Amino acid sequence: MKNLIVISGLVVALATGSSVAQAGPGQGGGEAGAKGKAPQSKSQGKSKGKSKRCAKVRKVGFVVVGTFVTGDAATVTLKVTRANRHATKSGLVTVGMNFTATSSRIRYVNRTGPGDAQATDKVKVVGKVTQLKRKCSTATRSFRPVATIRSVKVKGPDAVDLSEPDAVEPSGPDAVEPSEPEVPGGEAGI
Repeated sequence: MKNLIVISGLVVALATGSSVAQAGPGQGGGEAGAKGKAPQSKSQGKSKGKSKRCAKVRKVGFVVVGTFVTGDAATVTLKVTRANRHATKSGLVTVGMNFTATSSRIRYVNRTGPGDAQATDKVKVVGKVTQLKRKCSTATRSFRPVATIRSVKVKGPDAVDLSEPDAVEPSGPDAVEPSEPEVPGGEAGI
């Protein structure tokens, strides 16, 4: 019975083509086989060509704030007063220069439209800009950042509602200061 089991095991081993003599380095003996790991070659882990990681660009947040210069239904030009680091590093925006934003979502707050906007109005542009991933060189391929603008908001000064009495406080010589309410029955501090 034992001989039958041993013989059937040898037949199976010969049929599959594996044997101890055919085992190469790291496949069945020696130091690496005892630990269960194959030995690492010196070239393993190093890329041999272009990295697939650098094939895609990443999109990062893009925020530009400034004052209104000109605008119409689809574009707004603003003089940049602030920009986040992604906007300035992309090279598309420089503080102090004019920037033209094209978007289908332009909101006018406290204004009726582009004809009513003034040079004192604040403008905020929000979107995404493409950027190379870290450790990916621009020398391997030509890269130009592209801004995708999500929204543009033109905000005029807040309108003052004169119908409410507390909306505007009078100042000057005619202004009357509120007095303390009188307490019935004597002085207030007793």
